[in-house]
Amino acid sequence: MLKTKKRFFSLLVILSVVTLTVVPSAQKNARADETYAYDDLYIEALEKEETGSFYKTTTVRKGTFSIYFTTMPRTDYNDYSNLINPIGVGTVTLEHFEAKLGDWLEIGEPVCYVSVKVDEGRIAELEAEIRKDEDMLSTYAYTCEELLDDYDRRYQKGGPDGELAKLLYDRLKLEYDEEVKARRETIDALQSEYDALRMAQVQTMIPAIAPGFVAHLETLRRGMVLEPYAFIGVMYRTDNARLVIDKGSEYLRYGLKTTIVQNDGSRKVEADGMVVTSLNTSLPPALVGDENLIALDDESVVSEFNPRKDIVLKAERVHMENALMVKNTAVYDDSHGQYVLVDVNGQKTRKYVVTGGSNADDTWIINGVNEGDTVIIK
Repeated sequence: MLKTKKRFFSLLVILSVVTLTVVPSAQKNARADETYAYDDLYIEALEKEETGSFYKTTTVRKGTFSIYFTTMPRTDYNDYSNLINPIGVGTVTLEHFEAKLGDWLEIGEPVCYVSVKVDEGRIAELEAEIRKDEDMLSTYAYTCEELLDDYDRRYQKGGPDGELAKLLYDRLKLEYDEEVKARRETIDALQSEYDALRMAQVQTMIPAIAPGFVAHLETLRRGMVLEPYAFIGVMYRTDNARLVIDKGSEYLRYGLKTTIVQNDGSRKVEADGMVVTSLNTSLPPALVGDENLIALDDESVVSEFNPRKDIVLKAERVHMENALMVKNTAVYDDSHGQYVLVDVNGQKTRKYVVTGGSNADDTWIINGVNEGDTVIIK
């Protein structure tokens, strides 16, 4: 029994020693593998940096540098036309609008379609009245002219009877002229009413009475009755339109060339112009104002702009020939200012620069680098 216990104790000691030997070795091997992996990554990073694959470069170059000022002018339409129902007789019913907001219409093009009902009995009545009055006027005129001829013949014979004939002639001629005028006015009024009814019978639309843009349309439903001369909408006329920058801009000076662009996705309209009023009080009074006005080289282009879409004005604010430039992504900032990273034989050298401004792509470098320098971009 004693021997058995000794053997068991010896076995436990051996197992403990083996365990203590194996576990630290495994942990040591794991750490070694991990360190080896980190070392490999570090070495690969160093190799990549040496070959320059970690960053891209660009070259400092010379060229034409421009900075553009953009703003959104307002189109001021000084002239407009009201759209009304010109059909003054009958019952005018709206069928549908043909024009939409922003549409350009020429004279005679349809704003909306309508149907018109007139009193057919009144048309027949007018026809009869006009015919009767014309006949009566013709008879009256024939009778009076016969008398006037008779009085004139008697006057030509002279004598006391001739003097009386002259007085009768003058009195009848005055009455005749006044009566014919009154009867003709009555017939003309009847004829105008008749013509209006006849024209309304064939009227199917309300047209534009002047060229321009549809700026407003009343909310009218199909089947609504339009009263005579009822207001339908507004059309802007471009005859005296002008482009205005409210409150002006310090960047826009008198005589500055500009470009006006409108791009609504379906079409692009572009026109050249010039600033014709400025905020500069040193100019003559006629050229000074509290807003900037833009005159287009071709004023007719205004008719091509859609008044419901934005217009962009573009003017060159800075223009430099033979300027040093780099890509915007090559310029960095820190607490000391702006700098570039110049690549010299694979070594990065920080050089602080003086810049003159940036546009959408490039930065103008006034001092700090030379043409041909290779710089690192972000």
